[in-house]
Amino acid sequence: MEAVLLTCAKGFHLLFEYNEDLDKQPIIPSLIYDPSALVRQQLFTTLGNLLCEWSPRDRYEHGDKILPVILSGAFDELPAVESACQSALTRVADICVHDLHDAEILKEIPIDASVRKTIGKFIKVKDDN
Repeated sequence: MEAVLLTCAKGFHLLFEYNEDLDKQPIIPSLIYDPSALVRQQLFTTLGNLLCEWSPRDRYEHGDKILPVILSGAFDELPAVESACQSALTRVADICVHDLHDAEILKEIPIDASVRKTIGKFIKVKDDN
């Protein structure tokens, strides 16, 4: 599934929707609570990979669905799953900083990784009014 979604994000939203015809729960939200730690870890790793590998357009179009899922894993009962989420979030933060630089919102990319993780807090968006 990851290879298909890396190629094209079209249809990704369907993984979050309830199917009334088949009375099936949405796939991705149900995997957050899977009893297998490996399934949860792979879910968070895969979603992080998608955010990092997609084009900025796809990344920001679907980020509002993916980031809450990854953040939920940051509070998992198992350290390996928590670590996978932290790693994914760090990678996503780095790629977003590069997006901001490419869009000329940031003049330079901070060298310090801890600054890159929190840079979004300090960016003020211009109001066109």
